[in-house]
Amino acid sequence: MKQAEFRCKWIRREEIWDCAEGIRNRNWSAGKLPVDVEAIVEFKLKLDIEPEHNLAQQTDMEAYLRSDLTGIVVDHDHYMDEKFASRMRFSFAHELGHFFLHREFYERVAFESADEWKEILLGLPEADYTNFEYQANEFAGRLLVPREALIHEIEKSIETLKRNNMLEYLKGDPYAVLSGITPRLARIFGVSSDVIERRVDREKLWPPDIRETQE
Repeated sequence: MKQAEFRCKWIRREEIWDCAEGIRNRNWSAGKLPVDVEAIVEFKLKLDIEPEHNLAQQTDMEAYLRSDLTGIVVDHDHYMDEKFASRMRFSFAHELGHFFLHREFYERVAFESADEWKEILLGLPEADYTNFEYQANEFAGRLLVPREALIHEIEKSIETLKRNNMLEYLKGDPYAVLSGITPRLARIFGVSSDVIERRVDREKLWPPDIRETQE
């Protein structure tokens, strides 16, 4: 298949969410956070994890799914460094998004290295590449940040604001408050603050209904 001929199939956001929920529910203990996606990759799905030196430095990619769908290649230094734990967790989840959503595409292309894979990506039509990555990101976000758990943690944060008589502040500048509580939520789910803010937006969980919190 020529890259210019690639068309990323349209998948409804809800379908992506359902897929991610199903994978998590089948492969990870309900309610246990953060989701250990590396364990899902290696022990549940039996995919190889292959650290490669200088992957990020040379290709600007932290991870990629092998052409034969047998494993995920990751940047060695990022994989071994705890400070990159949240980024690597999302990278693993992102590649699982490709594994489950885009299997047909991988079966139609062949590459042996990160450079060859990057060349394929650069040859894709821009709109289709954007959808390809968006879908994998959306899968990763819902896999790592279960909706019900996120709602529960947001409600706990609002209760804390209520106890400290800060509901008027929440009402006056809800997004400033969101910026304040996001780091705590990010630690709970083991992701970046950007991922939390994106989930809150996509799931339409913010701003909260102040009237309900005051009852």
